[in-house]
Amino acid sequence: MKRLILLLCFAFCENVKLPPNFQKCNRNQPDLNQCLLQAAQNGISQLTRAYEKVNIPNLNPFEVPEVTVGQGSGTVAVDQNFKNCLFSGFHKMKLDQFEFDFDKKILHFVGTFPDITKKCDYELDGKVLLLPIRGSGKSTIVLENLDVDLVFHFEEYKKNDKTFIKITSNELKLEPGHVTFNFDNLFDGDKRLGDNINHVLNDNWKEVFDDVKAGYIEVISQILMTLFTNFFAKVSLEEALD
Repeated sequence: MKRLILLLCFAFCENVKLPPNFQKCNRNQPDLNQCLLQAAQNGISQLTRAYEKVNIPNLNPFEVPEVTVGQGSGTVAVDQNFKNCLFSGFHKMKLDQFEFDFDKKILHFVGTFPDITKKCDYELDGKVLLLPIRGSGKSTIVLENLDVDLVFHFEEYKKNDKTFIKITSNELKLEPGHVTFNFDNLFDGDKRLGDNINHVLNDNWKEVFDDVKAGYIEVISQILMTLFTNFFAKVSLEEALD
């Protein structure tokens, strides 16, 4: 079972204005998709502080109280339980595509995160690559050159004569160029055993990650879905695309 607990900030739908440093586009302009791409890239790079009026928290770092990544189907026979997580690197995303399709009710974007770093308290007890792994303490997992392809499906609804959108589902594909694992205090602090398991994890990073990729897809898609849902609960389409 994969579990993600987020501090959601859903608010009553009220139309607020975008911060003046956020670029706006017109829904009827012929180069709308190019404008949206530039506006989204500009906005993402500024998310190193909170924008409370439009319901966006600071993304560097982004706090997640609890994450559980379930066992894989072969290589990873252990539930990964994480608490007090700090994710950093979301604001560095380089977008290649950012498009609204208002007929199909789809928001589609493609891009790359140079690195996503997840620092958490962890608890592990099981086997990885048939080797026992056990411990609790601090952990750092870095996803480098993480390619993402995300489709949001949404619905439109009216509130006070303004049009808002609600994200109903998403489809995320992701592929890292490299993953680095580090778990402190494995085997009650036995440095030799702990270093050996960390080396094994990093030497076989792709096999290890691929076996539990579904858990990371759920975590990252829920984070991104939360951000967009909260934003569009505050900002109407009329305000975002005047």
